[in-house]
Amino acid sequence: MRRTASQPLLRHFLGDDEFDEHLKPFRDVDPLTKQLSCISLPKRDSRKSCEEFWCEKYGAWRQEQRSGAAKLKKQLKARWAIQKLIDEQLGRYKAHYRRSMGPTKMSDVAELLMPKWAPPHEAAAVFWLGDWRPSTVLELLRSIARSLDVWDPVGVERALSHLINDVRNEEAVIDEEMIEVQSNCVLHLPFGPAQNDTNWPGLPQLRSEFRKVHRVIVKAQNLRIKALEMVVKKVLSQSDAAEFLVAYMGIQDVINEITAKFKSRNAVLLPLKNS
Repeated sequence: MRRTASQPLLRHFLGDDEFDEHLKPFRDVDPLTKQLSCISLPKRDSRKSCEEFWCEKYGAWRQEQRSGAAKLKKQLKARWAIQKLIDEQLGRYKAHYRRSMGPTKMSDVAELLMPKWAPPHEAAAVFWLGDWRPSTVLELLRSIARSLDVWDPVGVERALSHLINDVRNEEAVIDEEMIEVQSNCVLHLPFGPAQNDTNWPGLPQLRSEFRKVHRVIVKAQNLRIKALEMVVKKVLSQSDAAEFLVAYMGIQDVINEITAKFKSRNAVLLPLKNS
């Protein structure tokens, strides 16, 4: 045992026997063990608890991240599903408009201009060269945009105004082309009794004019596709585009139903009036 400066003084006050008895426990302790016992080390269990605490905190954070990512994934899937439905609905309109773009017979041109499936009152109100006038559809969107609660009303109104102006200009160009075709028909076609002879001299010119009419119809159909695509893909957000397509289809159904009922009511009343 190492002797300290305080031991003689302690021996003086305690006496030899009592002093030896006081130091006995310290003599039995190994010096290295005594030195180590004075060093305060963190317990292994405490260190493990700390690690577990931080692991739990990190685990909870990771779980929150997983939950958030799962919600985002679900919303993304919903967006993809909505976009797929929008594209499918747009594809149906395109397919409908493009039916008239292929090769046609002269007898088909009149059907394209005034389709039999359209009630006369509907055709007179909203039709232009065989289907709804594109600018009418855009004006319809402008009128229902407030009820759609669009995400950017000012931006949508500005974009719609610009698009309507462009579409009307294109409609005017197509109208001018159609007027020119009609003028040529009036001025140059040999009108008279119906000719069934395939050798009739005026037949080639008649076919030429019908081809011109068909080209005008194709331009009108392309303009309809362009206007609808611009609205759905450029002007409106995804959710607004979906609401517009639903509203547009509903309005078409209502107008068609009303005009069809009006036509059928007139069909019933006419015989009664004649009688």
